[in-house]
Amino acid sequence: MINIERPAETPTSLQTQEIRDFLQALANYKDNPERFPKPEKPAGYRNSDVLEVFDNHFHSKCYLTEQKFGSAWSLDIDHYIPYNEQPELVFEWTNLYPADHQANMMRPRRTPAGGYLDPCDPNDDVETEIMYALVTHGQESRFGTKNRDNLRATNTARLLYLLHNGRDNDEDSKNRTKHLRTLIKQRYDEVVLSILKWKDALNSENPGNIFQAEEELKILLSRKASFTMLLRSCDPVQAYVPPDFFD
Repeated sequence: MINIERPAETPTSLQTQEIRDFLQALANYKDNPERFPKPEKPAGYRNSDVLEVFDNHFHSKCYLTEQKFGSAWSLDIDHYIPYNEQPELVFEWTNLYPADHQANMMRPRRTPAGGYLDPCDPNDDVETEIMYALVTHGQESRFGTKNRDNLRATNTARLLYLLHNGRDNDEDSKNRTKHLRTLIKQRYDEVVLSILKWKDALNSENPGNIFQAEEELKILLSRKASFTMLLRSCDPVQAYVPPDFFD
């Protein structure tokens, strides 16, 4: 996960009269279910202005796994607080996140005690509170917490492990997450090859080759790329890539 600066302004499509009427009807129902009927939820949060923000500010990436897509139009919209827990937040801008479909389907629909870290909350530094490890030559993703007393960080690390590796002793979930692990391994191999190309360029002392190799490596490890935090944590990057290569 990476920290994200979400624009404060709510997209216009989430402020329609139909949505306002639904939220009012929902509030009436919750206050007095015997008097007011439960309202039907209108369509309305998967709109172009929402998806454009997910492209421009979330970099077309799943906020949980960091898998990057060609555009946010290929992503699901996940509710940070699930609809079944707080339906009044179904159209709340700060509750909407872009998610890979598989991750969205696997994420539990009940929030654990303490909740999760929020990558859009400036008080939740998901890049430092969560520890990332890409091990066995890029084949396994591991997640831990800097502070074991931080329950939200612990819950988030457990969620990320589930979405990347499936449940222990559950072959179906392991198979459903295999594609993600394959993509991460492929990107790991690209980064290792890019590091070797950069080191060869340094040895050549050719300024043009060095610049080209540096820029290619920076792009692979940028915040806009897939699996940023996992790749930055892997041994070859930690051993050879200077921190100023990270944006």
